Amino acid sequence: MNFTQTLAAFAASLRFEEIPANALHAGKRLVQDTLGCVVAGYDMPSSRIVREVKAASGGAPEATVLVTGTLVPVATATYVNAHAGNAIDADDTLHYKAHIAAALVPPALAMAERQGSSARDFLAAVIAGYEVAGRIAMSLQSLVMTAEGNFQFAAVSGYSCVAFAATVAAGRLLGLDASQMLNAFGITAATAPLPASSQFGLVLPRPMTKYAMYGTTAEAGVVAALLAQRGFTSEHSVFDGDKGFWRVVGSAGCNWSMLADRLRERWLVEEVIYKVYPGCRFLNAAVDMFYALRSEHGFNVADIDSIDVGVHGAALAKHMDDPNVVTMVDACFSAPYLLAAAAYAGAPGPNWHTQQMRDDARLRAFMQKVSVTLEPTSAAIAAEDLQALGHNARMPSSIRIVTKRGTFSARTEYSRGDPYTAASACSDADLERKFRDFCEPILSRSSIDAALAAVSALDAAAGVATLVNSLVVPS
Repeated sequence: MNFTQTLAAFAASLRFEEIPANALHAGKRLVQDTLGCVVAGYDMPSSRIVREVKAASGGAPEATVLVTGTLVPVATATYVNAHAGNAIDADDTLHYKAHIAAALVPPALAMAERQGSSARDFLAAVIAGYEVAGRIAMSLQSLVMTAEGNFQFAAVSGYSCVAFAATVAAGRLLGLDASQMLNAFGITAATAPLPASSQFGLVLPRPMTKYAMYGTTAEAGVVAALLAQRGFTSEHSVFDGDKGFWRVVGSAGCNWSMLADRLRERWLVEEVIYKVYPGCRFLNAAVDMFYALRSEHGFNVADIDSIDVGVHGAALAKHMDDPNVVTMVDACFSAPYLLAAAAYAGAPGPNWHTQQMRDDARLRAFMQKVSVTLEPTSAAIAAEDLQALGHNARMPSSIRIVTKRGTFSARTEYSRGDPYTAASACSDADLERKFRDFCEPILSRSSIDAALAAVSALDAAAGVATLVNSLVVPS
């Protein structure tokens, strides 16, 4: 099988009518969640710089920079909105393999706006893009088990593969056929950013580049589709063989079966992991348990003497135990900070990541009470999941809170938003609450209501203008 041709044919030929109702509903959930992240992240320090630099170049007024309403070329809108979507690290993940949606929903929306596409074509483009990029991500192996039962990490890692999500979405909305989509894949493989996450978290303070430049990644996919539409050619086997994309991005191997098995049967958009909090997924469970124990036992934050948190070894390797938060990015990856924000900063959202919060004496004092160590069961559970599933599913975490009223403990293997159990999966109501919490500091309540209604009607609306307009603050 030529996997590149198979995926290109799927990406170009998938019809809206072929997508089952559950996948369509899941696609709406993904769109809603990602656009909430874009709005919440639009005014973070790195987002402001990106917006100022990219918008200054001008160009044809083809698509909208969300929140500000500025009209810019489609590639520029893609870059700015995709960066904002990942800025506070609250965007989706797929089985702990990659954050895909920030490089998918913004370019799909920008291209749909440029092309005057129907809302259902936009929705189908998002679902197709997630399916292709998700399969590529799941085929890559940044962590494997050797025959001797030892962990082996890839020499380098990153999220370059998510550029193909933008390629598929933009290519579909441009009307690319299978041959053109094949060229778009090859162009994307030749221009996607280097896999740059390997050193992230090893040096503090953490930089604005994070583990990937999502604006660059998404823009690469859009430009590839535009070039392919005009006849630009490329290699046609970038996902195949020993020198394929998996090798280029430093994967320790390739799970070939993930690339094409059960196409049109298994829909990865139904398997999305959602984040409830604006911070690294490895740390979300600790915040879950903190909230739950406070609710159950009714202790006051002022009564807390100490908190001991157990986390996955990968979190410790990336210094997520460090309470010395300097940058906004540091805050997203610090267990002490996220617990302090949960204690004092109100509902999760952009307000957790203001300079005022990082400087707040209450949060800084609270962080000194938090110690983070290895959850002792994490390695064995990771090994079991890798052998059984080929990816991580369970992410064990524990917490012990010592207060003046007593000591309270909890342990879990899942975070809220994990799709693996009925108890942990996010309901539609959960995701609506997140969207409202993330957008309320920026948008009016009527705009939020309009955005939610527009997402709900994506399978019937004539276009995406109503959705775009609801996410803009009138000047």
